Amino acid sequence: MPQAAPDLDVEQSQNAGATRNGAGIGPVSQIREEEVVLVLRATQEADGGYLVYSLVESAPSDGGKPFGLSVVHTPELPKDASVLKDLFFDQDDIPPAHLRRPREVHVVVSTRSGLRLAPDFYEDVLSPLLKTIGLEPTETDGSGYRVTVTKSSNTVRDFSRELGKDDKAGEKTVILLSGDGGVVDLLNGLDHASSPSHTPSPPTIALLPLGTGNALFHSLHKPHYSAPAPTPSPLVLGLRTLLNGTPSPLPTFKASFSPGAKLISAPVDHPDQHAATSGKDHEKETPVAHLVGAIVASYGFHASLVWESDTPAYRVHGDKRFGMAAAELLKVAHGYDATVEVRRRSGAAAGELTPLHPSRHGGDGGGGAAGEGKFNYVLATLVSNLEKTFSISPAGRPLDGRLRLVHFGDVGGDRTMEIMMAAYREGEHVGMQEVGYEEVEEVKVAIAEEDARWRKVCVDGSIVEVERGGWMKVQREDGERVKVLVG
Repeated sequence: MPQAAPDLDVEQSQNAGATRNGAGIGPVSQIREEEVVLVLRATQEADGGYLVYSLVESAPSDGGKPFGLSVVHTPELPKDASVLKDLFFDQDDIPPAHLRRPREVHVVVSTRSGLRLAPDFYEDVLSPLLKTIGLEPTETDGSGYRVTVTKSSNTVRDFSRELGKDDKAGEKTVILLSGDGGVVDLLNGLDHASSPSHTPSPPTIALLPLGTGNALFHSLHKPHYSAPAPTPSPLVLGLRTLLNGTPSPLPTFKASFSPGAKLISAPVDHPDQHAATSGKDHEKETPVAHLVGAIVASYGFHASLVWESDTPAYRVHGDKRFGMAAAELLKVAHGYDATVEVRRRSGAAAGELTPLHPSRHGGDGGGGAAGEGKFNYVLATLVSNLEKTFSISPAGRPLDGRLRLVHFGDVGGDRTMEIMMAAYREGEHVGMQEVGYEEVEEVKVAIAEEDARWRKVCVDGSIVEVERGGWMKVQREDGERVKVLVG
C-alpha cells in the first residue's frame, strides 16, 4: 500500500491527453468539481496541500486524445467544496477494499465496444489513476492487477469461464471497460464455468461506460443525473464509483430458447455493408439453449433494431446508429406474428401463464385470444433506461430486481416512432393508450414468422434467432451471480 501520493503523478499531468493546469501549485479556480475523480493529500516534500485528479474529456472534433488525467496541486480545498471532500482519501484508505489484496483485480478492455475508445481510456486515464493508488499491471497473481484486452467476440466469455473455475470467485474484482455486452458475456461465461453459477461470494464488477447504449450503467447512476448542473459525465461517475462504490447484488433473469435456436453475431469486416441481412456471410452461428441477462430481453422492433444497427457502417456513428437503423425499420412497419404469455406475481391468474393480447388500447392485455393480432414491441427489463435519456421503464429503480414488461401491438410505423420518442421524455410512453406496462415474473414469446429476419430476439444486446414456431421464455432469477459497484 502506498504511503503517499507520488510526486511523479503531478509531473505526469503535463503529458496527459488533456491537461488544464500542469505541474506545481494550481489555483482553486482551475478545478471543476464535476470533473474531479480523486483527492489525495500531497507529500510533505511537495509542501503539503492536496492533489486533485480530474478527468478531462475532449470532443472528437477537437483533435488529439479524447481523454486526459489532469492533476492540480493546491494548498487547500475550497471550504464549500463538499464534492471534493467526499472524494478525499486518506493514505490508509487506498486502494479501497474492493481493489485491495488479497482480492484479485482484473481489468478487461473491450476493443470493439462503442466508438472503440476503451484502449485509449485505459492507457491515458485508468492506468495512471490506478498507479496513483498503488496498483500496477502484472502478469502474475502479485500485488497489482491483470489486464485482458479483447481480441475476438469470445474473449470476455473465455476470461469469465477461467474466472469461475476456482472457488476464489468471490475474492475477485473485474473492472469492465465496455458496454452492456461485456456484462452479458461475463455473466454467461460464469454460467458455463465448472463451478456453480450462484456462488456464496460472487465476483464484483465495476462498470466504466465505453459502449454504445450503456443501459445498465445509466440505470444504476440515474439518480446522479437529476443533480443540479453541471453534472459529472458518465465516465467521471464511473471512476468515482470505482473508487468509492459499494458492492451490491446484481439482479438477473434467465432467457431460455426452443431447440434449434442459435446465437448469431454481426460481421467485423465489410464496412461498406449498410444494413443487416440473414445471409451466411453476415452471421456467425452458435447453438444456444439459454442466456443469462441483467438488462433486457425483447422481441419485435427493439430486437430488430439492435440486430440491424450492428454493422460496421452503423457502428462508427455510436448511439446515433440506433436512430439511423430505426428510420429504415419504420419504413417497413412490420407487424410481428407471435403469441405472448405472461405469469404475474399477483391477480386472479397469479402463478399461471396467461395470454397477452396485443391490444391497440393498452391495459393489461386481457380480453383477447392468444395469437390474435400482431405485436410491434415486446420487451422485458430489469433496468429503467436503455440509453441515458431513453427511459423505457420509468418505474424501475436501481437494483430493485423487478422484471417489467413493455408491449404494444401493430400500430404502424408513425405511431411506433411517437411511442419511442415519448420514452425520451422521462418515460411518457407508458401513459399512452396503446402501451401496456406491468410487472411480471415470466414472459414467453412463441414466434410464427416465416422470414428469419423477423425471428430475432435480443438478450442484453446479444441476438438469438429461433426456428419458425420457436420460442423464448424469460424468467426472473432469485439467486446472486455477481455483485456490481454502485455509488
